[in-house]
Amino acid sequence: MSSSTTDEQAAAAEARRSEVRIGLVLSNADLAEALVGGGAFGGSYSANVAQNMLDPNHERAIEDAKRLVETIEVAPRSWLIRLPIVNVAIFETDDGLVVVDTGMAPGGPAILQAIRSVTQAPIHTIIYTHAHCDHCLGTWALMGDNPEVIAHVAAPSRFDRYVRLRGSVSRYLSQPLATFPSTGDDWVPPTRTFTDSLSIIVGGERFDLVHRRGETDDQLYVSVPGRQAVASADYYQGFLPNAGNGKRVQRYVEEWALALREIVALEPRFLLPAHGEPIIDDPASIAEVFTVHAELLEFIVGHTLDGLNSRLRQDEVADALVLPEHLASHPTLSEQYVSAADISRMVMKQYCGWWDDIASHWSPARFDQQAVAICDLAGGIDVVVARAQTMAETDPVMACHLIDWAWHADQDSSETGRAVIELYTHRITSMGSNTQEALMYLDHMVDVQLRVDQSDIDS
Repeated sequence: MSSSTTDEQAAAAEARRSEVRIGLVLSNADLAEALVGGGAFGGSYSANVAQNMLDPNHERAIEDAKRLVETIEVAPRSWLIRLPIVNVAIFETDDGLVVVDTGMAPGGPAILQAIRSVTQAPIHTIIYTHAHCDHCLGTWALMGDNPEVIAHVAAPSRFDRYVRLRGSVSRYLSQPLATFPSTGDDWVPPTRTFTDSLSIIVGGERFDLVHRRGETDDQLYVSVPGRQAVASADYYQGFLPNAGNGKRVQRYVEEWALALREIVALEPRFLLPAHGEPIIDDPASIAEVFTVHAELLEFIVGHTLDGLNSRLRQDEVADALVLPEHLASHPTLSEQYVSAADISRMVMKQYCGWWDDIASHWSPARFDQQAVAICDLAGGIDVVVARAQTMAETDPVMACHLIDWAWHADQDSSETGRAVIELYTHRITSMGSNTQEALMYLDHMVDVQLRVDQSDIDS
């Protein structure tokens, strides 16, 4: 089989998967609303942009980014460019522009359009706060002035992860595999790197780049002391921090809190976050919300380590987490993208091995083998499906456990597959599932629907 044939088959499979995904979402208005709300990540939303973040040639995504881009003057000669999902910070100096982050790949032209709507100054320096695809792939459209590109020394290896694990990461990011980088040349790499901190002078102004592991191991924030401004990267997002994402590599909760405390100590008046609204000329609000976010992360770390030291099982540690009222009710700590328990699990991931403290899980039977045995014990797959459907209203979590056993015991049953989709749709819409949880359930529903469609064709 030729490589071109293989590519064509992969493209056809991607297209079919996208078609099924869209069909499932559009079939239920409540489901669509639950998925879109958090997916905007504090900004406007475009499905074309969200689903094609690594594609610099996706015309509809480029058009949407240009249509939805917003430019906010945060302070004199300082702007926050707001794209769908992500922001870009711009500082104009006497020698040119310092650009902090460059958005996703199709956002590049919109960023340039927004810049030229407020200034004709050349782009002098680009800074990557970290090498996530929504922060560093729009650079291709901004290189006309041949700017210096600065990032932490770990940024290139972070990008290389997209290349080495392109099949896995594209799946977890819900992005087309064909758009994922195949070599380290598929981005604009930094021309200058540093380790702990770096101060640069541009146009007579100092920009302090400070590295603290947080959402990634290469993350940094940018302080502009002469303007009392901070570009805060992903350390602050206006909702419960995305510090416990189950589909992402290790995140560093303790250093994340440290970065928040450091930013408070800088006493900034202007905050330019990478997601969400800026905070303009309000040092008290900046100090308050950053302190609350640091307290939240520190509380979760303390609870988690105490639980581990008490020799609780890891699931018991996460399940026992209860936030103090002033944290649970704070308006900037709403559970939008992940849960507090998810953050606790991420802390455990840093400190513990892969074993979850259940003895039989050390060398387990495959899940489908376990499912067959459980369904046999229950009296058959149909019995398990019926019980799951009965429990949907009273205990949707347990209902999903049951239907997963039934499905994995026999994935050729269209009836069971349709029950999976029904129960997970109900779970998303009835329980207010956070965005990453809901997207994971949707991916599962897509897999099941594809299998059901194939079974119907075969029969």
